[in-house]
Amino acid sequence: MTESGWCCKCCFKFIITAGFAALFLWLSLRTRKPKCSIESFYIPALNQSLNSSSNSTTLYFDLRLKNQNKDKSVYYDTIYLNFTLLDEARRPVGNLTVPGFHQGRDKKALRKESVEARGVDWKAVSRNGSTIVRLDLATAVRYKILLWKTKRENLRLGTEIKVNGQGLKDNPHGITLNSGAAMPGGSLVRVIWSFWVFVWWKFL
Repeated sequence: MTESGWCCKCCFKFIITAGFAALFLWLSLRTRKPKCSIESFYIPALNQSLNSSSNSTTLYFDLRLKNQNKDKSVYYDTIYLNFTLLDEARRPVGNLTVPGFHQGRDKKALRKESVEARGVDWKAVSRNGSTIVRLDLATAVRYKILLWKTKRENLRLGTEIKVNGQGLKDNPHGITLNSGAAMPGGSLVRVIWSFWVFVWWKFL
């Protein structure tokens, strides 16, 4: 084997090793955002099946948070929740803060919460038979990878909850809060894959 051929072979091995190392490093460091959903939602004042109109101004809901990382735990900062009635005026209904907490790897947490509504004539709203409430969630999270924690990453999510004539969410299943943002890291995967295909085509 000539000296130039030996150098090309060494360079090829180095590129392949570096490519795999970069891929494995990215896979070990990448994180998946927590999945948040509303499992139950109830507004007694909108329950038309009650014999008398309820004077309750409280909204009851169950917030589910799931850590989708199987090898990383999550630290939540204080979670801020804001509710808005989606009528013509888009009136604010109420807000709530949930204390931050630590969530283990691949774990789920259920927070049963309630919030006092303000400035809403629920009797007038109930005449429509159904209504839509907007929920916005804001917090920041850190991930623990091995022995160190990442920097804080803002988490902004939201969803619309349709409430029926019984005061319950119309969807019988959990309602996932979405950000609408593209998944981070997808472009990096494509770059690494394109690089690998190029090297394979060039040197083999």
